[in-house]
Amino acid sequence: TVRQQIKEVAYQKASEGFEVAKVAGAMAAEELGKYIQEGPAGISVLCFLGGLATTLIGFLGLLNFGNGLTSPFQYVLNAYLLTFGVVTFLLEADVESLRQMKVLGRLSPWVERYQLEVFNRANFLTELRGRGFFYVFIGTLAVTQCFLCLTFIAGLWNLLMGVLCLLMSFGINPANHLQAPLAQGAHAPGP
Repeated sequence: TVRQQIKEVAYQKASEGFEVAKVAGAMAAEELGKYIQEGPAGISVLCFLGGLATTLIGFLGLLNFGNGLTSPFQYVLNAYLLTFGVVTFLLEADVESLRQMKVLGRLSPWVERYQLEVFNRANFLTELRGRGFFYVFIGTLAVTQCFLCLTFIAGLWNLLMGVLCLLMSFGINPANHLQAPLAQGAHAPGP
Protein backbone atom coordinates (compact mmCIF):
# COMPACT_ATOMS: atom_id res chain seq x y z
CA THR A 1 0.00 0.00 0.00
CA VAL A 2 1.00 3.64 -0.39
CA ARG A 3 1.01 4.17 3.38
CA GLN A 4 3.44 1.27 3.86
CA GLN A 5 5.74 2.57 1.09
CA ILE A 6 5.77 6.05 2.64
CA LYS A 7 6.57 4.52 5.99
CA GLU A 8 9.44 2.47 4.52
CA VAL A 9 10.90 5.45 2.65
CA ALA A 10 10.63 7.62 5.76
CA TYR A 11 12.37 4.95 7.81
CA GLN A 12 15.11 4.60 5.19
CA LYS A 13 15.68 8.38 5.02
CA ALA A 14 15.70 8.66 8.81
CA SER A 15 18.27 5.87 9.00
CA GLU A 16 20.43 7.61 6.41
CA GLY A 17 20.10 10.89 8.30
CA PHE A 18 21.10 9.17 11.54
CA GLU A 19 24.20 7.69 9.89
CA VAL A 20 25.21 11.09 8.49
CA ALA A 21 24.69 12.66 11.92
CA LYS A 22 26.73 9.89 13.54
CA VAL A 23 29.64 10.44 11.13
CA ALA A 24 29.44 14.22 11.55
CA GLY A 25 29.34 13.83 15.34
CA ALA A 26 32.41 11.61 15.28
CA MET A 27 34.25 14.11 13.08
CA ALA A 28 33.26 16.98 15.39
CA ALA A 29 34.44 15.03 18.43
CA GLU A 30 37.74 14.31 16.70
CA GLU A 31 38.23 18.00 15.87
CA LEU A 32 37.33 18.97 19.43
CA GLY A 33 39.91 16.48 20.69
CA LYS A 34 42.56 18.07 18.47
CA TYR A 35 41.94 21.49 19.99
CA ILE A 36 41.99 20.05 23.51
CA GLN A 37 45.33 18.37 22.75
CA GLU A 38 46.79 21.77 21.90
CA GLY A 39 46.33 22.75 25.54
CA PRO A 40 45.41 26.29 26.60
CA ALA A 41 45.95 27.71 23.08
CA GLY A 42 43.47 25.22 21.59
CA ILE A 43 41.00 25.78 24.40
CA SER A 44 41.25 29.52 23.77
CA VAL A 45 40.08 28.97 20.17
CA LEU A 46 37.13 26.89 21.41
CA CYS A 47 36.27 29.53 24.02
CA PHE A 48 36.47 32.22 21.33
CA LEU A 49 33.95 30.29 19.20
CA GLY A 50 31.73 29.82 22.26
CA GLY A 51 31.87 33.55 22.89
CA LEU A 52 30.75 34.28 19.34
CA ALA A 53 27.87 31.82 19.66
CA THR A 54 26.83 33.19 23.06
CA THR A 55 26.91 36.74 21.67
CA LEU A 56 24.77 35.76 18.70
CA ILE A 57 22.22 33.96 20.87
CA GLY A 58 22.00 36.92 23.27
CA PHE A 59 21.63 39.33 20.36
CA LEU A 60 18.88 37.27 18.72
CA GLY A 61 17.07 37.08 22.06
CA LEU A 62 17.20 40.86 22.40
CA LEU A 63 15.60 41.28 18.96
CA ASN A 64 12.43 39.79 20.41
CA PHE A 65 11.20 43.08 21.92
CA GLY A 66 7.93 41.52 23.04
CA ASN A 67 9.93 39.33 25.40
CA GLY A 68 10.88 42.50 27.32
CA LEU A 69 7.24 42.94 28.26
CA THR A 70 6.07 39.37 28.64
CA SER A 71 9.24 37.84 30.07
CA PRO A 72 11.51 40.56 31.41
CA PHE A 73 13.83 38.07 33.13
CA GLN A 74 14.46 36.30 29.82
CA TYR A 75 15.13 39.64 28.15
CA VAL A 76 17.64 40.68 30.84
CA LEU A 77 19.28 37.24 30.60
CA ASN A 78 19.74 37.75 26.86
CA ALA A 79 21.40 41.11 27.58
CA TYR A 80 23.76 39.35 30.00
CA LEU A 81 24.50 36.60 27.48
CA LEU A 82 25.26 39.20 24.82
CA THR A 83 27.57 41.08 27.20
CA PHE A 84 29.34 37.97 28.49
CA GLY A 85 29.71 36.66 24.95
CA VAL A 86 31.35 39.90 23.82
CA VAL A 87 33.65 39.80 26.86
CA THR A 88 34.56 36.20 26.01
CA PHE A 89 35.37 36.62 22.35
CA LEU A 90 37.27 39.87 22.92
CA LEU A 91 39.20 38.28 25.78
CA GLU A 92 40.07 35.18 23.76
CA ALA A 93 40.82 37.00 20.50
CA ASP A 94 44.36 36.52 19.21
CA VAL A 95 45.48 40.08 18.52
CA GLU A 96 48.44 38.99 16.37
CA SER A 97 46.22 36.92 14.07
CA LEU A 98 43.67 39.74 14.01
CA ARG A 99 46.34 42.24 12.86
CA GLN A 100 47.07 40.13 9.78
CA MET A 101 43.46 40.19 8.56
CA LYS A 102 42.68 42.92 6.06
CA VAL A 103 39.30 44.12 7.30
CA LEU A 104 39.33 42.93 10.90
CA GLY A 105 42.95 44.06 11.34
CA ARG A 106 41.68 47.58 11.96
CA LEU A 107 40.00 46.33 15.13
CA SER A 108 43.21 44.91 16.62
CA PRO A 109 44.27 48.09 18.50
CA TRP A 110 40.79 48.33 20.03
CA VAL A 111 40.79 44.63 21.00
CA GLU A 112 44.28 44.97 22.47
CA ARG A 113 43.21 48.00 24.56
CA TYR A 114 40.15 46.09 25.73
CA GLN A 115 42.27 43.09 26.74
CA LEU A 116 44.66 45.34 28.69
CA GLU A 117 41.70 46.98 30.41
CA VAL A 118 40.31 43.57 31.40
CA PHE A 119 43.73 42.48 32.61
CA ASN A 120 43.92 45.60 34.80
CA ARG A 121 40.36 45.62 36.12
CA ALA A 122 39.42 41.92 36.16
CA ASN A 123 42.77 40.24 36.64
CA PHE A 124 41.14 36.92 37.56
CA LEU A 125 40.12 36.53 33.90
CA THR A 126 43.77 36.48 32.83
CA GLU A 127 44.28 33.02 34.33
CA LEU A 128 42.74 29.70 33.33
CA ARG A 129 41.08 29.22 36.72
CA GLY A 130 39.36 32.61 36.59
CA ARG A 131 38.20 32.06 33.04
CA GLY A 132 37.04 28.58 33.97
CA PHE A 133 34.79 29.90 36.73
CA PHE A 134 33.57 32.66 34.40
CA TYR A 135 32.60 30.14 31.71
CA VAL A 136 30.95 27.84 34.24
CA PHE A 137 28.92 30.84 35.45
CA ILE A 138 27.82 31.70 31.90
CA GLY A 139 27.00 28.06 31.20
CA THR A 140 24.86 27.64 34.31
CA LEU A 141 22.93 30.80 33.43
CA ALA A 142 22.20 29.53 29.94
CA VAL A 143 21.39 25.85 30.55
CA THR A 144 18.67 26.66 33.07
CA GLN A 145 16.53 28.48 30.51
CA CYS A 146 15.32 25.70 28.26
CA PHE A 147 16.09 22.17 27.20
CA LEU A 148 17.66 21.44 23.81
CA CYS A 149 17.38 24.97 22.48
CA LEU A 150 20.22 27.19 21.25
CA THR A 151 20.61 28.81 24.66
CA PHE A 152 20.92 25.39 26.29
CA ILE A 153 23.51 24.24 23.75
CA ALA A 154 25.56 27.43 24.21
CA GLY A 155 25.30 26.90 27.95
CA LEU A 156 26.59 23.34 27.67
CA TRP A 157 29.45 24.56 25.51
CA ASN A 158 30.38 27.25 28.05
CA LEU A 159 30.15 24.71 30.88
CA LEU A 160 32.44 22.33 28.98
CA MET A 161 34.94 25.12 28.29
CA GLY A 162 34.79 26.16 31.95
CA VAL A 163 35.48 22.64 33.16
CA LEU A 164 38.35 22.25 30.67
CA CYS A 165 39.90 25.56 31.78
CA LEU A 166 39.53 24.56 35.44
CA LEU A 167 41.11 21.16 34.85
CA MET A 168 44.03 22.73 33.04
CA SER A 169 44.43 25.33 35.79
CA PHE A 170 45.00 22.46 38.23
CA GLY A 171 47.59 20.88 35.93
CA ILE A 172 45.27 18.22 34.52
CA ASN A 173 45.42 17.94 30.75
CA PRO A 174 42.07 16.47 29.66
CA ALA A 175 43.62 15.22 26.40
CA ASN A 176 45.81 12.80 28.34
CA HIS A 177 42.77 11.37 30.11
CA LEU A 178 40.74 11.14 26.91
CA GLN A 179 43.46 9.30 24.99
CA ALA A 180 44.03 6.55 27.60
CA PRO A 181 40.50 5.08 27.48
CA LEU A 182 40.43 5.35 23.69
CA ALA A 183 43.76 3.55 23.39
CA GLN A 184 42.59 0.83 25.80
CA GLY A 185 39.35 0.42 23.88
CA ALA A 186 41.22 0.09 20.59
CA HIS A 187 43.38 -2.75 21.95
CA ALA A 188 40.68 -4.55 23.89
CA PRO A 189 40.41 -8.23 23.02
CA GLY A 190 37.43 -9.12 20.83
CA PRO A 191 34.70 -11.64 21.78
